[in-house]
Amino acid sequence: MVKLRVGLAVLITAIAFLGGCGTSEPPDSAVPNSPKPSPANSAFAKIDQESKELISAEAKWQAPSSLTVDTTQRVGLSIGEGDKIADKINTLLPSTSPITAGVVEVGPTVRATLFATEGDADVSPSVAMDASTGSNIQMLWTWLVKPKRPTDRLTLTAHLEVPLSDGHVVSNDLSLTLAVKRTALYTLTEIATHWGTWSGVGASIVGIVGWFTARARRRKRASQPAAS
Repeated sequence: MVKLRVGLAVLITAIAFLGGCGTSEPPDSAVPNSPKPSPANSAFAKIDQESKELISAEAKWQAPSSLTVDTTQRVGLSIGEGDKIADKINTLLPSTSPITAGVVEVGPTVRATLFATEGDADVSPSVAMDASTGSNIQMLWTWLVKPKRPTDRLTLTAHLEVPLSDGHVVSNDLSLTLAVKRTALYTLTEIATHWGTWSGVGASIVGIVGWFTARARRRKRASQPAAS
């Protein structure tokens, strides 16, 4: 009888222990999982961080007061200031004056391309230099510009690109407007090129004048009294 009671007590204790283990939660379930940032948010955060690390510097055009048609002249764009860039400007662009283009943001790498309206001028890239050290920005680009026709407003546009590490690009456009002067040789060439047109116009004018002259003569003869 005693053995039976001891056996029942052991059985009850085992059932209670197993019941408690079944209802308890694993220790890790009490700690909530921290949310993971999405890849898109991480990419935008990186772009924003790199954009904040860009350095602001003043950009200036280095250009003559005007250009001459059919004549190749050098035009430059500088960003920042310093002795090295000043020496380069004095060497390559001695007959130019600085024209403020505004403040731009630059990074370790900056690409610059100059565009002109098609049919107005030919543009060829020339010398480029980067003497920047840390936050001291000294960048210069030069191009050879040959206007094709005289105009009061030749628009040149420099397209700047600052590439970021993830492939994105920060871009900016700077515009410059210059006058293009006419030359005597260009005028003579223009007349010779359009000589057929001018000849046709001249012949038409001569014909019209002759018609009016003949008409006036007929009227004069008609108004004279007949002879007796």
